[in-house]
Amino acid sequence: MNIYKYLNHTIGIMVLLAVMLFSKTSRAQVVVIDPGHGYTSTGADPDGRTETEHATALAVGLKLRAKLQNSCGNWTVRMTRTTRNGWVSLTQRRTMSNNWNADRFISIHCNGGGGTGTETFWSRSSNSPNASNSRFSREIQDQMVAEGQWVDRRSSEDRPYLGFTLGVLNQNNAIGILNEIGFVDSADRNKLLNDTWRDRFADAYVTALKNSLGNCSGGGTPPPPPSGDTTAPTTSIGASGGTTQAGDFTANFTDNDNIEVTRRFYQALEKYGDNWYANRGNGFFNDNCNVLYSGYTIGAGNWSINNKHLRQSNTSSDNTQLSSFLSQNSGLPYLYEFAAKVESTSGPRKFGIHIMASDSNLSQRGNSYLIWFSGEDNKVRIYETVNNVLNTRAIGDTPQDNKWANYKITYSPAFGVLEVFKNNKSVLKWTDTSPIKNGSSISLRTNKTVVEFDDLKVYKFRAGSSQTITAGSAVTKDMRRRNGKVKSLVRDAAGNWSTPGNLDVTISSLSKQNNTILDDTFLTNTVVVYPNPTDGKKLMLTYNSSKTSEITISLFDITGKLIHQKLDKSNKLNQGNIEISDMVHKIPNGTYLLKINNGTQINTTRIIKQ
Repeated sequence: MNIYKYLNHTIGIMVLLAVMLFSKTSRAQVVVIDPGHGYTSTGADPDGRTETEHATALAVGLKLRAKLQNSCGNWTVRMTRTTRNGWVSLTQRRTMSNNWNADRFISIHCNGGGGTGTETFWSRSSNSPNASNSRFSREIQDQMVAEGQWVDRRSSEDRPYLGFTLGVLNQNNAIGILNEIGFVDSADRNKLLNDTWRDRFADAYVTALKNSLGNCSGGGTPPPPPSGDTTAPTTSIGASGGTTQAGDFTANFTDNDNIEVTRRFYQALEKYGDNWYANRGNGFFNDNCNVLYSGYTIGAGNWSINNKHLRQSNTSSDNTQLSSFLSQNSGLPYLYEFAAKVESTSGPRKFGIHIMASDSNLSQRGNSYLIWFSGEDNKVRIYETVNNVLNTRAIGDTPQDNKWANYKITYSPAFGVLEVFKNNKSVLKWTDTSPIKNGSSISLRTNKTVVEFDDLKVYKFRAGSSQTITAGSAVTKDMRRRNGKVKSLVRDAAGNWSTPGNLDVTISSLSKQNNTILDDTFLTNTVVVYPNPTDGKKLMLTYNSSKTSEITISLFDITGKLIHQKLDKSNKLNQGNIEISDMVHKIPNGTYLLKINNGTQINTTRIIKQ
């Protein structure tokens, strides 16, 4: 062959191979999730499986899809069914996978026969390499055993053990497996029906997929509602022992949906006169805006109550501030909710809220997330403030029309997932790969805009259908007044929100009910501790005093045991700065109470050592 023709021929082959390799490696990875079984459109059960298997397979599949879209935005995620009545034949499932050019295929099932544990199968009858299928099966099995805390039954080829080939894997082009999570007819069933465990099963699949595929990055847009589901879930509350309680009690929640409830939140309230507030030290917040709540720290802006709405009327300040202490250190998701209406018809027309803030006295609230709505360009933005510097993280479209609207923000400190809703519709979602784990305040904010707010609330996550509500006189109790209330909000897999569930209770052992003096003494306007949370190496106390006096600083653990105590002489009026690092440097990580007593006034704040 002529040398030039040979070189051209060789180079051509190399270019072709490079193009083929690039096309393969640059293509987005495709993951197909196959929740086993399902009912027909008429509600028939073709496979004769139990409701536990139908529901668990779908619930875990939907959770897996959401987690992958949150953390692996560069992947394409498909599902063979997304609704309860979504029965698809085995051949159709396999064909769907092949038509989608799937890279990985996970079929989710539950076992039967009275055994226990999890097992994963692969098939030599698939069109993908045996070794790859076997490795993926073992990876799924290992992660499910670890995360789901299951007995390790086996990772096995299908035919030698089952005596037949699994239909969804037969002639499937993807590297794929079928996982039997646990048994529907043994004690395993309790875990299969538990929403927290279902989350962990989905986490196991996520880890296995990341280990198998790699190259996972970025968050995605909010997933579309499954098959146009617009049916809102419902939630109601009862209490073991009735609505009159002597102390701690169990609240029982009944949550229902046509597909599945995926997120559950609750709130404990206590009554002060005619108003309902909450123990901010326990992570709850409630302001119905009937009066100007004394728990706020008022910064820039003109804040007042107007016709039972909280109104900010200053149009010259570009950073108004109304803040409140709120302990946000449970590690579990929080729900922040409020109503708002922009009254300004020109100018920036901007407002929002800082959550998970470390220092509400700083201009950008220290470290926090700012959820910021703009009528100027009809956008919603998520900012992260790092060391009091504002950083743009995500932007979405959200029209503003000078009408009242409901706003919800959910945030998971464990996974960094932050989602914003307007009028119960998801408008923006972002995942922080280095999430803020703790916060000590929330803060409303506007920019040269007249805004009215109402019903500012913070709920905490609950894992299941019951929750212990603590009640008593101690500052660490959820309810410290005679009249209490429990509320509930839930969300389904399609993003639909329930209306609130409500339970009024009476704590018979408590007498406080009508006076309006707040028991909520955590972080008054006269005490600031920073940074909080702290590593103990540098901790400052700022104490505003109306006179020169000697103050006693006492540190208690959460049970009330005195840990350290010191005296400090305040030599000037208004403000004293005291370093108290020596009080916390050597104590274990945890939550503590710091009490400051000047002889005439006692203030208490909560410190998080981490």
